[in-house]
Amino acid sequence: MGQTRFTPDLELNELSPDEAFATLGNEIRLDIIRVLWRAGATYEYDDGSDAVETVPYSELQTEIDIDDNGKFNYHLSKLAPHFVRRTDDGYRLSSAGKQIARTVIAVSGTGRLDFSRELDESCPLCGAAVAVTYEDQWLRVRCTECYGLFGDQAPAGTLFLTNYPAAGLTTRDSEQALATGLYRCALDITYLMYGICRECAGQISSSVTVCDVHKVKNGQPCDTCGTPFPVWADMKCDTCGFAKRLPVEMFATGLVLATELTGNPELDIDSPAVDEAIELLQNSVETDVSTKPLRVSLSIEVDTTVFTLTLDDEMNIVEFDREPRTDTVVS
Repeated sequence: MGQTRFTPDLELNELSPDEAFATLGNEIRLDIIRVLWRAGATYEYDDGSDAVETVPYSELQTEIDIDDNGKFNYHLSKLAPHFVRRTDDGYRLSSAGKQIARTVIAVSGTGRLDFSRELDESCPLCGAAVAVTYEDQWLRVRCTECYGLFGDQAPAGTLFLTNYPAAGLTTRDSEQALATGLYRCALDITYLMYGICRECAGQISSSVTVCDVHKVKNGQPCDTCGTPFPVWADMKCDTCGFAKRLPVEMFATGLVLATELTGNPELDIDSPAVDEAIELLQNSVETDVSTKPLRVSLSIEVDTTVFTLTLDDEMNIVEFDREPRTDTVVS
């Protein structure tokens, strides 16, 4: 197995990724972060605020339950200044420290969640029953009978798949969770399409692959590429490795969906449905591929609007326009 990729020369205020892992790989230091989070969790962005709660040194040591001053000082010093900030009144978390605390909270409770059940909707591809499952921080909608949307690029039957922190499921039913997951996925795609990693704000490297002999028969994936889609894109962060591999049509519809949703003054988080997104992908997207140079042009119809989108071989947006549909009737 190859080494997990981190940018070797990346420095975060002189703290490399390897050093950050080593710093946080200690129970006492994580306990310090936990105590400081509980004290000042109300304040999300507090670097310039005088109102933030701080914890005096003696109180923090008592909460951590370490009598050895030298040992406590050693671990506290390892966290400062990257994860913990010292003030005249005591200690508080830095922005990076709060990010660590939020990550721990987001993944908590995965062992207690049983989210698997059949949905009321049928598979838009074959009409069979559709089930939703949650495992290993992934929310997945799958058809119980057909191959799904992704061919051999995803588990059999997959219609929709998105990373979803466990904490976000504790107050939502399956329909609300799927609507939220669709928003999250569309916004993730929008970040990527504009060259920004939503995890670390790093730059994105992208490539496009085209199946030149693409053939789909009787609704089955192409024998050559193993998928129903002839054009796929890989988009990956150069810094942290966050990545998505999807058909170009999904990147384009995700960008359009996010554009429509964020431009809607009456935004309703419960309104989008996975079957509607799949219907859009299947019946409202026209794709044309040209070469020398490679260009992927897409036309996407959404309600009363037609989006036209042209991408190059590195997923750069060459054209992105929106116009009213001429075939709609206004009553």
